Amino acid sequence: MGAQCHHHPDNEAVGACCYCDRPMCGECLLTNREGKAFCKREEECLAFQDALEFPDQTASPILDGLLDESTLDAQMRRLSETLEEVEELKGVLEDDSGDGRPDASDTASPVDADPRILGCCAWRLAEEAAGLTTLLSLRVDFIRREQELSGSTFLLERANEVQGFLEQEAEPKVREYRDWAEQYSALEVSQLLESMGATGPEGKA
Repeated sequence: MGAQCHHHPDNEAVGACCYCDRPMCGECLLTNREGKAFCKREEECLAFQDALEFPDQTASPILDGLLDESTLDAQMRRLSETLEEVEELKGVLEDDSGDGRPDASDTASPVDADPRILGCCAWRLAEEAAGLTTLLSLRVDFIRREQELSGSTFLLERANEVQGFLEQEAEPKVREYRDWAEQYSALEVSQLLESMGATGPEGKA
C-alpha cells in the first residue's frame, strides 16, 4: 500500500508537493505547465514550510536534490557499477600468474607490461565506491530526518531499501575491495603513465 494523503488519510497519495514534499491525493494537488505538483492550499503549505528548520524560505535547490528519488537511484546505479568494475579488475589480476611482470619480452599492451596499472585503477574505483556509500548513507539519514519533521512517508520506503543495500551488500564489498587493493594505493599515476610510454613501439630497444 502506498503513502496516504496528508490531508485525507483515507485517500492514497498520487504525488507529493514540490515545495513541502508532503504526499497528497488528487483532490489536494495541482500541476503546473512544467508538470510539477504543488499543494492547492497555498497558505497552509507556506505555513508548514515556515515551521521547518529553514524559516521564511521555500525548499532550496539543494534540498530538492537531496530529496530527489531519481538522483538517489542514479547514485545507487553508479555504486553498483563501480563495485562490478572493481570485481572485474580483481579477477583479472588474481588470474594473472607470476610476480605481476610479464615473462615474454614482446607484450601486446601496456597493461601486459605492467599489470599494476589495473591495480591502480582498482584502488581508485574502490575509493570512489567508499565515497558513494558515505554519500548515500548521509542522504538516507537526511531523508529519514526530513520525513520525520514533515510527517511525510513519501521517500521513507525507498530510503530504507537503500540503507539495506548499503549495510548488507555495498559496505562489506567496499571493505573487502579496499583491503585487497591497498597494495596498489601508493602507486604514482605519473610513473605508471611513464611505464606505458616506455612499453610502446617507440619505447622498445
